[in-house]
Amino acid sequence: MHFAEGADVYDGPKPEHDTFDQFMEMERARLQEHAQGKMARALGHVLPGESQEELDRVAAEDRSLAQDGMVKLKVGEEIHYKHVDELTREDRPARIAAESEEVEWLMNRVRLRKEQGR
Repeated sequence: MHFAEGADVYDGPKPEHDTFDQFMEMERARLQEHAQGKMARALGHVLPGESQEELDRVAAEDRSLAQDGMVKLKVGEEIHYKHVDELTREDRPARIAAESEEVEWLMNRVRLRKEQGR
């Protein structure tokens, strides 16, 4: 092992598969799932105030973007899209923010669906 002089910081070779490599593998797997219609399945049934056409549009757009290899990034309140092969380590927080917002939205739909089922 190599440690920087006077510090407890390891500066030797990085592992072959670092966390960014794992992140990219997960992103590619996620894209494949979405390209196969995962969003359409996750949306479920129409909720009050929604239209089937709107849900179909959301699902079709998600599938098309995934088939094109595009991922959503959220920087502040702005949404951007970038090809998965162009992602950098610096894009991770924006990618995670976009994914978190999507998961939160879907979880809220599940909660509303359960409340209506009572």
